[in-house]
Amino acid sequence: MENVVQLSPTDILAERPFTHPTHISGDLSTLRYMARQLCLTLQNPHMPSHSPQTILFNLPEKGSWIHRQVLANPQHFTERGLIHVVGFFGQSRSQADIELAQEFDKTLMKEIPQHEGLISYSTMLLNDGNYANLVLFTNEAAQVGWSRSEAHAKAVYELSPSYYHSIRIYNGRLPHGIQRSDALTLHKARYFDYDQTPMWRGVRTLA
Repeated sequence: MENVVQLSPTDILAERPFTHPTHISGDLSTLRYMARQLCLTLQNPHMPSHSPQTILFNLPEKGSWIHRQVLANPQHFTERGLIHVVGFFGQSRSQADIELAQEFDKTLMKEIPQHEGLISYSTMLLNDGNYANLVLFTNEAAQVGWSRSEAHAKAVYELSPSYYHSIRIYNGRLPHGIQRSDALTLHKARYFDYDQTPMWRGVRTLA
């Protein structure tokens, strides 16, 4: 890949702490937690198993959500085979453009139902004030299709450079379906540094 720095599982870049390999275990734990929460939601006997749903878990007395689960194609959760995983962690700017982020979110919500192979899209507020995303796909083709979508293009070219200092994106797998959330593994991490011009990119193959 042109202009992409290749990193081993243990390479450390002191000048880019957001790429430090110590983040991997914590990010993996967060993604497994989000997958486990999805599994608990699906176990609710009142939850329709084949209808798209958006579930919000709200902050007490504040009216804003801390965890959103968009179940785009929940029928795929009944299968116990391989699910493809994308995880996202962004380090937002203190003066981030909230209105731009809200516009992106509207585009995202409208476009998700158009992707049959996109099973779910979860977003959770983290303790540091940033958000994590967990996106599940039926196969790699569906994942590639999403990466070429309008919402993804808007995020890459309009939102991310002005909203984030840097981001980490993982590729992984749930080899036995959502019922085995503890088996979620990560095999690749991609890094983007928007504080450098031109943007710096790196990729790490995980052991």
